[in-house]
Amino acid sequence: MRKGLVLILAVLMLIIFTATAYAAQVLVPYDKTDSTITNNVYSSVYKDGIGQYEATVKKFTYDGTTYYPNEIYLPNEQNPASYRIHSNYSKNTDACAACHATHTAVGQTLLQWGTVYDTCMACHDGTIGTTYNVEEGYIASTGKATFGGMFGTGAESSLSRHNVVGSVQIFAAPGGNTTGNYEINNTPDKANATAWDITFGCESCHSPHGLGGNARILNPNVNAYSYLNYKSNVEYIYNEVTGYYENAQKFQWVRSYPYNKGTQVWVNGQLKTEGVDYILDGTSGETKIKLLQENGSVTVVYAYFYPALKVKMEVKDYLKSSEFVQHTYGINQFCGACHTDYNTDTGNIATSTGSSDKLTGQYTEAYRHQVGFKVDEFKAFLPLTNMVYEKRSDGDVMTCLTCHYAHGTSKDFWTRTLTNDYWSGQVIDEIAGSSALKRAPNMGTCETCHRKGPASEGYAANAGASNAVTPIPGVSDGTSQANAKYVGSKACAECHKAEYEGWKETWHANIIRPLTSVAEIYSWYLNNDIANYIKTTVGENYDTSDPTKIYIVGKDLSTDFYLLTPNTNDPSELYRTINNKKEKNDSKYNCGNCHIVNNVTWKNTSSINNSLGGVGTKKNIGNYVVNNSQGSTTLKSLLENGGKGSNNRGVIEVGIGCESCHGPGEFHVKSPSSRNITGWKNLPYYLQVGQDLRWKDITDITTMIGYNTDNYAMSCGSCHGPGKNIAGHNGFYYKSKHFGVGAMSCTTCHDPHKENAKGQQIKATSYTALCQSCHDSAVGTPPADAYKYLPTAAHVFSYTVGDATYTDDATEHYRYDLNNLK
Repeated sequence: MRKGLVLILAVLMLIIFTATAYAAQVLVPYDKTDSTITNNVYSSVYKDGIGQYEATVKKFTYDGTTYYPNEIYLPNEQNPASYRIHSNYSKNTDACAACHATHTAVGQTLLQWGTVYDTCMACHDGTIGTTYNVEEGYIASTGKATFGGMFGTGAESSLSRHNVVGSVQIFAAPGGNTTGNYEINNTPDKANATAWDITFGCESCHSPHGLGGNARILNPNVNAYSYLNYKSNVEYIYNEVTGYYENAQKFQWVRSYPYNKGTQVWVNGQLKTEGVDYILDGTSGETKIKLLQENGSVTVVYAYFYPALKVKMEVKDYLKSSEFVQHTYGINQFCGACHTDYNTDTGNIATSTGSSDKLTGQYTEAYRHQVGFKVDEFKAFLPLTNMVYEKRSDGDVMTCLTCHYAHGTSKDFWTRTLTNDYWSGQVIDEIAGSSALKRAPNMGTCETCHRKGPASEGYAANAGASNAVTPIPGVSDGTSQANAKYVGSKACAECHKAEYEGWKETWHANIIRPLTSVAEIYSWYLNNDIANYIKTTVGENYDTSDPTKIYIVGKDLSTDFYLLTPNTNDPSELYRTINNKKEKNDSKYNCGNCHIVNNVTWKNTSSINNSLGGVGTKKNIGNYVVNNSQGSTTLKSLLENGGKGSNNRGVIEVGIGCESCHGPGEFHVKSPSSRNITGWKNLPYYLQVGQDLRWKDITDITTMIGYNTDNYAMSCGSCHGPGKNIAGHNGFYYKSKHFGVGAMSCTTCHDPHKENAKGQQIKATSYTALCQSCHDSAVGTPPADAYKYLPTAAHVFSYTVGDATYTDDATEHYRYDLNNLK
């Protein structure tokens, strides 16, 4: 009987814990049998194991059954329009579970994915075909273009988009704050709430919980608007007709967590409690107050609250191919919260005119196209280019979205949307510059309204038929990086002096360099009797005092070096410090192929193995030849020429310089723009870390670095990536949570432009300080519980690409001596 009872209880417990696990992310436990864990001090702790939860699988089927966490969860997956997870919450809602995991989240704020962007794109990249695909710009699976445009993947022609991946601050908004100073307001819920100094992402424009009730769940607190405009002691007067206390300005309040403390109602000098003394009602688009005891007994109550920046639209046929959106209120004010100086809408149609003839702007002064004026004169032409207007109670007015898409646009999106007779036969492509989120290429939106083409008809008839011209663009695009040439790192110093000066002291800048002074030469060749070794190896007549003949690989003097020999029949060779002696380097070790130049890679004309994983035995640098068709430049000839050369791609520069990472700078130097240089923060995460191998279905090993030198630039993973045979640079990072949840790239911790006082390229004074910047409560000196974060033994892992298998091990990122983590 007792055994039967125990069995029943065991089964019940299994069911309970199985049900609990069903509501959690997938747990990947630490491998207790991992043979690489050999540290005696911490092995007993490791044996207990530290589990890691994984993000919800990006998979979805419309069968009415959920398989979470192996499928994205929607409470009504076959018809999500009937159970919206971002608004219309019922008291027994299950919408929260679509994005959040209460106890097993992999991202901050209890998200099932590593970042806000990843969370939004888990559904809205087309994975869930019953909602908006904002990546490609489709309304569900209808084939109809979204009204907000598209974000794209980054590969589309003429693509421009709001950069919502979380890599820039709102300070970057064109037409925004250029002062570098925050706008701050101290509120009950948010001490020193700041505008501008806020990470820009999907959540900047949209409120994922629909706060304020705005159409399209637009954020009522965009750029801290509600915090900065916090209202105090506002009179609400009793309306005998409605039975509510109301305000003539019809404020909608932003409330619920985290706005609770600042939401207050005072009656006769006493602070009242919501739900006990009064209720709030915002269903009409404005927040009203009703007292639960003696409602109407006083004429006025006083309120403190966060006002919403309201946006109204009329949305018909939601998520259907016939969906229609009519803006009715607040678009210019919403866009103007960040693009402040571009918004010339005064809120009054009668005064929102003439800005093209007078200087306007809070942060910058300029003449600007007006918005907020009546479009009656142009209204009939707007549909030709899918241009829209705001239908206000006192007239139809122009807004920012008349000419621009909210999300972004591209040549593909224009081709899909500009399909009427007006655009028939036109070349749908941006000639030069950015497509700037415009609804049509080039100045097409301007011409739609201003119609200068029809107005200029007759010129050929009046000037002679030979003057008839069909416009053919003949200009290259200087605001793109395509076809730009390399100009060398010194060209960057004029604008980026601090970064340039810091970079000059790093290993990247000194990866191969000549001995620079007599003292350095003397110290170098006296070390280990190097002069005698050279004379014995090369010949008695070799002049070791000539700095143009000796190139150090790295910053210090006890490292590998290239020796430029005078005998042209004996190509210069790489030597390496082995057992405190300078010897010819015949080991499998190569610096040349990664650590040499900005715009070329090298191929070897001899039988040397130059496959991924390191060059083989000989290191004759006279054999290293430019790995393209631009000539026969050799590494030896570059060094003999002071580390500089050129080809038809521009300057060839020895070392890892600015253009090694940021790509060719010709156009950027002539006209600085974020669009004609590679800024890694603007790229998808897998490209930032150079590891699209793990994220994409790729079979060609040469594509694993994301961008390569034949395109724009090199990522960190170009050299410090798996299979590169460069010890101490990647390893366990690619198996860690830091990488796995997509939250931390190389530059989160490392500074590519300068070193700290200890010669470390990290964004802190020490490794301990770096860890403590995030793990402030968990890390000591040395950290007593560092085993939770920093495995102390190598962890070998392998992966296969095509027919080849590559291995990597844990490195300095995780293999610290815990007693020397300083």
